Amino acid sequence: MGHRTPPHASRNLVATPVSSGDVTPARVSSGFRIVLFSPGLEDTGAMIWGEKIAVRSEAKYLAREFPGAEVLALGRNDLAMLATMHVDLLISYYTGPRPPWRVDDIADYVDGITLLKVVNHGELLDDFARVPVDGYITNSKRAADLLGRRRPTAWVPLAVEDDYGPVEPDERYRADVVFLGSGGRGNKRPATTRHYLEPAKRFDFALWGSWWDRDYWATAYTDDPDANEWHRFCRGPLPLDDIARLYSSAKIVLGYHEDSQREWGMWNNRVFEALGCGALLICDDAAGLEDELGDGLVITSGGEETAQLIAYYLAHPDERRRIGAIGRRLVQERYTYGRWMPAVRALYERLRDERAQGSGQRARG
Repeated sequence: MGHRTPPHASRNLVATPVSSGDVTPARVSSGFRIVLFSPGLEDTGAMIWGEKIAVRSEAKYLAREFPGAEVLALGRNDLAMLATMHVDLLISYYTGPRPPWRVDDIADYVDGITLLKVVNHGELLDDFARVPVDGYITNSKRAADLLGRRRPTAWVPLAVEDDYGPVEPDERYRADVVFLGSGGRGNKRPATTRHYLEPAKRFDFALWGSWWDRDYWATAYTDDPDANEWHRFCRGPLPLDDIARLYSSAKIVLGYHEDSQREWGMWNNRVFEALGCGALLICDDAAGLEDELGDGLVITSGGEETAQLIAYYLAHPDERRRIGAIGRRLVQERYTYGRWMPAVRALYERLRDERAQGSGQRARG
């Protein structure tokens, strides 16, 4: 199934990918600088794990898409230094609910084009639409439509690196069912986590990540303290470079989204990383996900249905592998960074040209 343009799409919406290798990007001028402005550089906790992965990969592929550019990753603690730099393009990941996860005045610190990357907190889209940046990048088609009515916007889904894929299984990571993610409740309702993950406790289940300890979760289990046992399944933080090893070693991967991500179709990086390894992903019904990738994953409403699906696919390995192979093919065809980075350059060039045209008109006036 192909990508579908949202109804009433704004003329400001940029959503056309260019496949890797189709076009050789033009080299940028000497001194061209890109800054990825991310809170992931300030916090070593696992609650921003996905952002750390994205920043690292996006820096790599932006350097390819803008040959000759210097690509820097900076955070809020670097604002004073940032104000002294020439910056051609800044992409801000600061889309939390409040400071320090918001820096709405970032455009005051740079002289170049500023983009706000919106991949979560769909409930705050009206706030984000008022942030004085030049444009937006978002992984939600619905959000792209809304934000595109205010400023130029590119729909750029999360992705994996072009050569990402399955590796040899690792005995350290073997399990029937795995989940990789933080138990941190900052953006996640405890009830949602319980609804989608607790059924896996009946199986050979391994949790990887931080914030799964008993004390942290105590207030979420006042109704049933004995069920507060995530710590029994948690195997600790996963090294950043071992994601493919984990997903290549497990029989089933569980996935779910924060509530607003599910509602707005903000598909998280877990979807693409698990499918990219050919793993069977059992995932919640995030908006649009089944239409786009339904042949390559298994959708669950959570609760008892998840337990039934796990049992079924553990008992049917051939079907598990067949679906996993479809998921891997779909990700390789549609969701690699090399395919989507040209959309970022196209948005930058549009905004740069519009700014130059506006400056020329003011000068003539």
